[in-house]
Amino acid sequence: MEFLNPWAFLFLLGLLVIFAKNTKLPFKEEIIKKITKNVKFGKKKRFFIYLLAYICFVIALARPVINNGYTTVKLPKNNIVVILDASKAMKCNDIYPNRFEAAKEKLKKFFSRLYLQNVSVIIADKIPYLLNPPSNDYYSIIYLLNHVDERDLFQSDVSTINEAIDSAKKNIKNPLIVVFSYKKPKEGIFYNIAQKSCKIDGNYYPLVNAGIKFTYSDEDIKKLVSVINEKNRSKIVKIKNYKELFYYFLIIGIILIFIATFGRKK
Repeated sequence: MEFLNPWAFLFLLGLLVIFAKNTKLPFKEEIIKKITKNVKFGKKKRFFIYLLAYICFVIALARPVINNGYTTVKLPKNNIVVILDASKAMKCNDIYPNRFEAAKEKLKKFFSRLYLQNVSVIIADKIPYLLNPPSNDYYSIIYLLNHVDERDLFQSDVSTINEAIDSAKKNIKNPLIVVFSYKKPKEGIFYNIAQKSCKIDGNYYPLVNAGIKFTYSDEDIKKLVSVINEKNRSKIVKIKNYKELFYYFLIIGIILIFIATFGRKK
C-alpha cells in the first residue's frame, strides 16, 4: 500500500504535542456531557473512539492506494485548434444558408468523428478571440458555437486568419491548426468553405482552388479527419493504475464519530 499524500501525517503531530504536554484528556467534562448526554460510553472510551476516528480521517487524507502496476494509454500529441473565419465574406450565400452557418454545421459533424482529442475554437473576425480552451467536451463547444452573437461578427473586410494562427501558436501548447475559411491561410490544414466567388458591399471575394473543399455530403469531413489523424498520431503513455482506499477509512471514521456521539442510551 502506498500513500499519495504522505504530508497528511503531519496532522498527527498535534496528538504527540497533546500527550507530551498533558496526559489528561483534552476534552472538558462539561463539553463532553453536552455532546454525549445520556450515552453509555465513559469519557475514556469516548476519547479513544474520537482519537481512532481522527486517525482514520488523517489516513484518508493521505490517500492510501494499492499500486496495480502500469496501464498504457494512447493520447494525441497535439491540441487541435479550429480557426473559424467570421469576416464579411463568410456571409456569402454560395453555400446554403451562408458560409458561416454551413461551417458551424460542418464543425458539428467534425466533432462527432473525433475521439478524446482536445479542441480549441478561435473566432477570427476583426479581432480573433478564443471561444474555448482545449477541451474534449464537444457538446459544450457546440453549445458555445450555437450561442455566438452574430451581431458582433462580420465586421472586417479582411480575414484575420493569419493573426489567429500566430495567437494560437503563442498561447496553445502543440497546436494543430485547422482553418475553416474561404481564404487560404499561411499554414495549417485548410478547409475551403466556398463554392464560387461572391461580392458583398462592393468587395469581391474570388474563389480559391485549394484545401479540402466543401461538399453537401460527409466526404469532406471524412477526408479532414483522416488528414488530422495522420498528422496527430497518438503517443503511448504509461500511467500508474491505482486502486483508491481512502473512502474505507473515511467511512470508518464517520461511523466512529457517530458511535462516540450518539451511542446507545442507558
